[in-house]
Amino acid sequence: MHFSVSGIFLPPAFFWQVWSPALGNNDKIKRCRMEMSGVKVAMVASVETSFIILFGNQLNQLRASGIQVSAISSLERKENLDFFSRMGIEFIEAPIQRRISPFADLRAVLQLWKIFRSRKFDLIHTQTPKPSLLGAIAGRLAGIPVVNTARPIFREMPEGMRRRFFIWLEKISCRLTDLVMVENPNDFDLYLGLGIAGKEKLKIQGNGIDLSRFDPQKIPATDLSRLRSELKIPENAFVIGCVARYVYEKGYLELFQAFKEMMPNYQNLYLLTAGFFLPSERDPIPKDLVEKMGIAERVRMLENRTDMEKLYSLMDIVVLPTHRDCFPRSLIEAAAMAKPIIATDLVGCRVVVKPEQTGILVPPRDARALKQALERLLNDKNLRASLGARAREYALENLNEEMVCKRIIDCYSDLLSASSEEQNRV
Repeated sequence: MHFSVSGIFLPPAFFWQVWSPALGNNDKIKRCRMEMSGVKVAMVASVETSFIILFGNQLNQLRASGIQVSAISSLERKENLDFFSRMGIEFIEAPIQRRISPFADLRAVLQLWKIFRSRKFDLIHTQTPKPSLLGAIAGRLAGIPVVNTARPIFREMPEGMRRRFFIWLEKISCRLTDLVMVENPNDFDLYLGLGIAGKEKLKIQGNGIDLSRFDPQKIPATDLSRLRSELKIPENAFVIGCVARYVYEKGYLELFQAFKEMMPNYQNLYLLTAGFFLPSERDPIPKDLVEKMGIAERVRMLENRTDMEKLYSLMDIVVLPTHRDCFPRSLIEAAAMAKPIIATDLVGCRVVVKPEQTGILVPPRDARALKQALERLLNDKNLRASLGARAREYALENLNEEMVCKRIIDCYSDLLSASSEEQNRV
């Protein structure tokens, strides 16, 4: 008996294997801890921009350690393939949609299963919520160990059926995963408390960036002067910065409202934003929103920038009024660049923003509170300097991506060693 989906014939064992232990069936798995040279790892995300924005340095460090890492996701912009070519990382396109679509999701699972089996990967590492479930199912079917870096998108959801549904999906994903890594202790406690995963399966991965790149001392003044000229920002301007995808849930509407109210009282005030307009976004802001609000003259909205360290150097304050976030990378980068930060009072933001130490926290969706915090920092140069200096210190001590990558590699090695021992017993 066989099942057919889009012309692919599947034996019943295909479905039974989902709930059986995931064991690698490749001889390369038989190795000791930290002997990772030649190991083949598939890193799976929703879209290729996730690798560019979030995981590029991880890919590079994994490759430098001798791991043969491939990036798998949907492809929204073909020009982004140059990023992977420059890094020497194989990119494999897979039909992963960000929205829930049962038939399309089944098709994605089957495609991932075919990719995993044909490429004979030793380990699968899923990176964003949707691929965590699809990749876990496909990895289990292929008999390959799966690591999931979990990001609880349900955390900021109000109590109700929708939140319970996403928690249920996360439980399934973690049930099918061999190891679940979280980015901070709060997420560890959350997953443990909700019964999503047990202590034996949970590890704290942490989060970080390339601190040698995001170093304010390394940015030449001449580069900043040229950049100001390019962006038509006066030398004496006070610049508020925001780095986030161009979607409503990042708090752009509240930021624009606060900025509009401040403009008449601060003639040298400018707003500099950097992000992406992605076709797959659920709630994109209109590209002409700043024109409609009458603030376009002093707003610079940038897309697809690769010079983020220089853009941060132009900013006097960095703000992220997001409605939900797991561990915002832009806040890590801002802290490393010694910038005072204003962010919403969410668990993910609190990992970086320590109130009155590295920044200021405000309630989500509150333009008035955001405006008050901005004006407070704008009018207090000493406070800005103090918060920025302590943010840099915190980043140096806690947000080094080299340590994060070392933990990831250690987890890979431990999991593969355990799988090899289990396979030998069988």
